[in-house]
This record gives sequence, C-alpha cells and structure tokens, in this order.
Amino acid sequence: MSTNEIAEILKQGIEDTRAGRRADAREKFERVVELDENNEKGWFWLASVVDTDEERRICLANVIHINPNNDRARKALDALSTKQKEVIAQEEVMPGITRRQLTLIAGGGAFIVVTLIIILLIVTVGGNQRSADATAQVVAAVQTNTAEVIYSTGTAEAATATQLAIATPTPEPTATFDRPTLPPAWTATPEATVPPTAESLPPPSGVTGILSAWSGRDLRSNDYLPVGYFNFDSSLQFQQIGTELGKDVNLFPTGQRIAYTRYDSLLFSSTLDAVNLNGTQAESLADRWTGAGILSPEQPSFSPDGQSIVFVGNSQDAPQISQVFLLTLLDLPPGASRSAAVRNLSNDNINYSYPRFSPEGNRIVAVRNDTLGGTGTDIVVIDVATGGKIPVSSDQGSFIETMPRFSPDGTQIVYAVAPRTEPDNNDIFITRADGGGSPTPLMRSPANDLYPVISRDGRYLAFSSDRNGNWDIYILDINTQELFQLTNSPDEEDYPGDWWQLS
Repeated sequence: MSTNEIAEILKQGIEDTRAGRRADAREKFERVVELDENNEKGWFWLASVVDTDEERRICLANVIHINPNNDRARKALDALSTKQKEVIAQEEVMPGITRRQLTLIAGGGAFIVVTLIIILLIVTVGGNQRSADATAQVVAAVQTNTAEVIYSTGTAEAATATQLAIATPTPEPTATFDRPTLPPAWTATPEATVPPTAESLPPPSGVTGILSAWSGRDLRSNDYLPVGYFNFDSSLQFQQIGTELGKDVNLFPTGQRIAYTRYDSLLFSSTLDAVNLNGTQAESLADRWTGAGILSPEQPSFSPDGQSIVFVGNSQDAPQISQVFLLTLLDLPPGASRSAAVRNLSNDNINYSYPRFSPEGNRIVAVRNDTLGGTGTDIVVIDVATGGKIPVSSDQGSFIETMPRFSPDGTQIVYAVAPRTEPDNNDIFITRADGGGSPTPLMRSPANDLYPVISRDGRYLAFSSDRNGNWDIYILDINTQELFQLTNSPDEEDYPGDWWQLS
C-alpha cells in the first residue's frame, strides 16, 4: 500500500477520534501501524484510543523508539508512570490501610527504634552527668519529633477537611417556580422555524442569572474550549475561568462554582474538575474516587442539594461501556476506601450519556444507547435510590436523542433529537418525563440545534446552533417566540452548559 493511502487511513482515524468513534478510530490506527510499523503519528494517535494504560505505554514506547525527541510522548509516558505509582500507593494492603500509609508507619517505627538504640548506647557507655544530659536531650528530641509528626498529621487532616468544606459550599435551598408545568403555548409555530441566515439577531434583553459555557477557538481540534460563564446581571461578555480547556460546564446550586470535563493531554483521557467562578479552590474530582477503576469520566452534573455529582465513565472491567456513576461530595466514614465514594447507577452493559438530576434530586435523566440490543438510542429516567429505569422515548432507533434535561418543575424533559437519516439536523423538543404523550417541538430549523438549557424561571431556552456557519449561543423567549443571539464569534465555538437564577 502506498504512503498516500496510509496517510488517508490515518486521516480517517483522526476524524473518527474527534467524532467520538473510538472503536472505528482504533481499527484504522491499528491498520496504519500494521502497514507501517515506523509510523510515529499512527502509534501516537493509537495511544489516544486504546482501552488500558498498559496499551498506552506500549504505543508511547514505540513512538519514543521511532523518535527519541518526541517530548510530548515522553511526558505522557512519565505521567502514566506517575499514575501507576499513585494507584499502587493507594492500594489497601490490609483493611483501612493503604500501601502509602503503611510506608509512613514503617518509616516512623524505624525512626523510633533507631532513637531508642541511641538512648540505650548513651546510657550504657556513660554514667556521668554528661551522659545523663545527653540522654535527656535525645529523649526531648524524640518527644519533639514525635509531636511534630502528630501535629503535621493533624494539620494535614485539618487542611484537607477545610479544603473540602470550602470546595463544597453549604447548599442553598433549590429555587421553586410559580409555573407548575410548561404550557401548551410552548409548541413551536411556523414563525419559530428559523432558516439559516448570515444576519445576526439582536442580543438578549431582560434575561437574568448566570449561564455557564465553554467558548473560544478549538485550537487542538478536540472540542475542548476555555470554560467560563455569562453573567446577565452585569454584562453579556464571556468570563473565562482559569486557563484549562473543558466542556460540559455545570453550575453548583449556589451558582458560585462549576464542574466540567477537562481533557488530560498527557493521559489521552478526559477527567472531571471543579473550580469556583473566581478561579479559586480548583479540585480534581477524580481524586475523590481513587481506586474505583473508572476511566474517561465526563459530563458532570451537580445534585440540587450540592452533595453529589452524577457523571458517565468507563469501568476498567468493561472499558467500551459508558456507565452512569454517582459521586458523593460528603466526607466518607473513617477508614473507608475512596472507591466507596462512587456508585454505579446504570449497572448494565449498555452505553449512557448526558446524565442530569431532576429538580428534587431523586431522578436522573440520561441517553441510553442500546445498539447491540437493537433498540437504538432513547431517553430514560433512572431512580437514584433503586436504579430502576423508566423509558421516556421508544422510537426503536428512528431518531437519535441527545442532551436531555428536566424542566424546572421536573414534569417534562427538553432534549435535542435528529432523524437517523439526518444526524446533523438536530431540533429541540420537549416531552413528558413519565414517557406519556407526544413530544412537542420548541425549536425547529434546517440548522443543527444542540445543548438545550432552560432558565430556572421557565421562560427562556438557551441552545447552540450552527445556523450562521459558526456554533453560537441563541436564546429563545418561550412566551413570545422571540429569538436572540448571545454570541457572534467567527472562527470560534460557543456552547451553553447550565443556567442559574435567584429564586
């Protein structure tokens, strides 16, 4: 096979990777390195789609063998080694005691034993006052060092507790709404069907609250952008938080903190981070479930009381299956393993995506993609307590639903949906959360409309659309059907994540 043909296979694999088709991408990259075992790019891209860290090490080692000056591959390999050491250190060698703790205990024990030997030698060799003074000094040193060890341990525990207390703000009551349900007037009229146009629409007015978002140029071509928010009460300008790139930005119930999916470029994987709107108290949420064996976590969503987060990830035992996990943000009982902080809610062999809490926090809506069972892609509601699932849609794969979330009163679900024959023509619909009735269109257009977000007062719908040739954020006044344009960013992409408002 010619070099150009191999390059074309590599190009197709890269496109599959960016579109989330990891299995297809892996097949193409494996084909590339099979045809050309010295293809540096092929091995490097293959490292980004394999399932295990051991496979990544093999791919990266081949990259370095081909090109010893590939600094990025070397850093990624070093990061994998650091991660492996951390996992080994966190392994429990006996109930409630990790390998790292045992090492500290052993080190402390050795220090005490050596010190006692020194004391014994001093007492044995000398019997005069000088020896006694020396003994007293050593004993004092032992007491001082022991006190320092205890103080340091206590300080570390206190600092950890303080950090968790700050990073997990005191929950505020969930906002309530006067509107018991979304009215039939939400049915889109022909006037709300907006054709693609190059003309900008007026900016929104009368809108309140904070809209989290990810916005900017996709410089790495991996769909990760700067994270931040729009504060409608002060301006319509995007406020970036920190320098990390992410997506799926969700707001804490108080509106002062976000959780989001961040891409770890060294480990070729996604992870979950949290940070305050002012950039303080940044936290890696994955550190809370160390040892649970969850790969590529993404799409986090806070519970209404702020005490937990739901997200999707892949188990090490089934790396091809994306499951729904529930992470507690509360302190674990003394001696409990960190892996006890997370629970598998879906617990089957079917892929899930875009989980979101209901306003009361006892249900989670998600997309369920059962390609092997033949039922296709549909929306389900999962009971948090029991894990039971209620189907919301059941079109047998005729339509592809995505990005669902509850209405402010919890009785309905808004989502994006496209015919299977036109996967890039999503419209936005709303339907009953119990699966009854027929879906009602909120926004239909020849463009691709995604990421629907309803304001907490139930009046506005924010979404992202490519109708102007760029992915911009639009806001629909549901009552008047008037459409506004929040962003107009040539060569940039803008996506809404979550909407917070005062009650």
